[in-house]
Amino acid sequence: MGPFGALCLAWALLGVVRACPEPCACVDKYAHQFADCAYKELREVPEGLPANVTTLSLSANKITVLRRGAFVNVTQVTSLWLAHSEVRTVESGALAVLSQLKNLDLSHNLISNFPWSDLRNLSALQLLKMNHNRLGSLPRD
Repeated sequence: MGPFGALCLAWALLGVVRACPEPCACVDKYAHQFADCAYKELREVPEGLPANVTTLSLSANKITVLRRGAFVNVTQVTSLWLAHSEVRTVESGALAVLSQLKNLDLSHNLISNFPWSDLRNLSALQLLKMNHNRLGSLPRD
């Protein structure tokens, strides 16, 4: 293979591996991919996160709505940190795709209504932090 062919192959391989979107920082550690997007003034979940992200920190942002489909490309996430992010609304289905989620921190937000049925798909969930929100009641089931 000539130099041009090698260059084309390198570009193709780089295209397969998704880079970390600005302004986040992504790190591979102990065979896990960490995406640190905390304290970035983000207004939505960033697009273009690597598909193999297992820990996603979105704490201390301005993400008022967690939209359905926001996590559709990062279904390997096991820990999702969204504390102090001004979340008011979690759309139905927004979290349902995160079937491997073990830790979810939505504390210190402005959530008054939550799609509790999304949690039924999260059979691996071990930690749910929702303290300091505006929830008026919890479901019976």
